[in-house]
Amino acid sequence: MKIGQQLNIVVYASTALTLVTLLITVELFHKQNQTQARLDRIVAVHSQIDSLRGRLWLYRQYPSEQTRQDVSQSTNVLRAQLSNAQHAIPPQSVQSIAQAADSVDRLLNTTAGQFGGEQVVDEGRLMLFSRFNILLQAMSEAAFSVRQQAMHEAAKQQKMLLVVHGGILMILALLVTVFVTRLRRRLRQRLTALHNTVTQIKKGDLTTELVMIDKDELTELADHVNEMKHALSHTMVDKNQLSEEVARQTQQLREQQHQLKFLAEHDELTGLFNRRAFESHVEVALMRANRAQTNAALLFIDLNNFKQVNDTYGHGVGDELLRIVSQRLKQAVRRSDLVGRLGGDEFIVWLDLLTGKNALHEVTQRIQEQMHGPILTGDVELSLSISIGVSCFPTDGLELQQMMNQADAAMYYAKTHPNERHCLYSNLPAERIQ
Repeated sequence: MKIGQQLNIVVYASTALTLVTLLITVELFHKQNQTQARLDRIVAVHSQIDSLRGRLWLYRQYPSEQTRQDVSQSTNVLRAQLSNAQHAIPPQSVQSIAQAADSVDRLLNTTAGQFGGEQVVDEGRLMLFSRFNILLQAMSEAAFSVRQQAMHEAAKQQKMLLVVHGGILMILALLVTVFVTRLRRRLRQRLTALHNTVTQIKKGDLTTELVMIDKDELTELADHVNEMKHALSHTMVDKNQLSEEVARQTQQLREQQHQLKFLAEHDELTGLFNRRAFESHVEVALMRANRAQTNAALLFIDLNNFKQVNDTYGHGVGDELLRIVSQRLKQAVRRSDLVGRLGGDEFIVWLDLLTGKNALHEVTQRIQEQMHGPILTGDVELSLSISIGVSCFPTDGLELQQMMNQADAAMYYAKTHPNERHCLYSNLPAERIQ
């Protein structure tokens, strides 16, 4: 049976238990009202007998027509109450009390006028009132007996109702409790199994099957979990493989990041700093040189007759020439210096921490010597000359763009004057200095 159906049974059983309890309560209340009404009628009869006793006592003490009529009226009222209490008092008791009341009336009628106004004690009067007392005692005993019997029957009936109804409630409550307890134990076992299976999945165990015998909603859920584990076992790797894959992917990502950073800052052909990266690094070097009050220089380098090499030997030879020039430039300067390619056949060098112009001259001389050596590219041997323009910090300029413009102007002057292998901006003719 499915869990939903079992829960419906629990709801229906609880509803039935509530309705039975309500019906039993209503029945007990109805029985209590019936018993109370019966006792009220019996008490009314008993009270009327006591009232009759009082009337007779007055008649004995003050015999008159009025007191005799009061006694007669009291017996009539007693008969009326007996008539109303026929369902509350057994017929034999009603008949006994009624006969006693009739006897009282007959004695009253028989003795009417026999007693004067004076209270005379004689044997006949004593016998008459003794007879009245006997009749009243008989009526009282009959009423008391009926009352006791009614109370006994009510107690017995109430006890029986409590036993029967309490038994019914106990049986229904026990059935509901047993059913709910079994359902609770079943749900707990199945939910525990599902929880353990989910925990195993979290730990990477995708082989253990979740088995449930009875067919219900949780069994269907268990089947789905098993299907999910089966599917995951074909699509997931174990922890070690996952760790290795993560490490490999992380390493690849780092290498790609380094490569992207290198490509973003370096010229693709020569591997030197591109213009943006070179300017960024020189800006930092400028601030450092300005703070330390040291000398520095910016070299603008151009290859002479590079276009002829491209036109004569092709762009492949030209590219190889640019790569060789880049390597020789890096060999000619210190590791702390910066070398970049602006584009085409133009290169730029930042010389840091120079002691003076003699140190600058040594570096430019070394660069010239490196470049003037023969260059072999495949089967072609080339000779190369370069033109160098120099701007010095802080004597020529304090800002990068200013120094680049100065070095560019000095380089063009050296290029147009073949005898000048390199030219300082401060050595330009006055008309060329901006």
